[in-house]
Amino acid sequence: MDGGGRAGGSVGLIKLLDKHGAEIAADLRRFCGVDIVDWVHGRHSARFVLGLIGTFPDESATVAAMRGGREALGWGPQTYILADLVDAVQALTHVQVAKASKNPRTVDKPKPYARPYAKRAKGGGPNPFAKALARGVGEGGGVLTEDAVATPNQFKLPAAVAARSGSLPKAPPVRLT
Repeated sequence: MDGGGRAGGSVGLIKLLDKHGAEIAADLRRFCGVDIVDWVHGRHSARFVLGLIGTFPDESATVAAMRGGREALGWGPQTYILADLVDAVQALTHVQVAKASKNPRTVDKPKPYARPYAKRAKGGGPNPFAKALARGVGEGGGVLTEDAVATPNQFKLPAAVAARSGSLPKAPPVRLT
């Protein structure tokens, strides 16, 4: 995931965590048995964590957040098929009722079953994980490393992660499909 014009490594992971940190942390634990703190402490590489994120099922909180929020939670392929079936039954019922009616134009068309289509999240600011990472930026604009002294409300970033993050070029965001 670190090449081919896609965001990768620490930079790509930090961008994803900035937008969907709470969901990613929960899904990593739920589906993979991995704690995001392990990456922060250098026990897992950013590539490994990004690879795990790419395996999340459609029903995961992360995929739901990327699709538009909590209303998309639990919407997997089977749920979309069921919604399509409901729409098909309603359409057939509408045709039959209109056919039997004296004035078919007076029969209201059915509304499609509500689906959680991809929407952009409105405001709200960064999530708690992103705020914790933001607190890790020192007074001089640099990221606090393991050897730096942090105040209780600051987040320490391992030196190896900080070095890798600063050396990567800016890349477009990762898209999980």
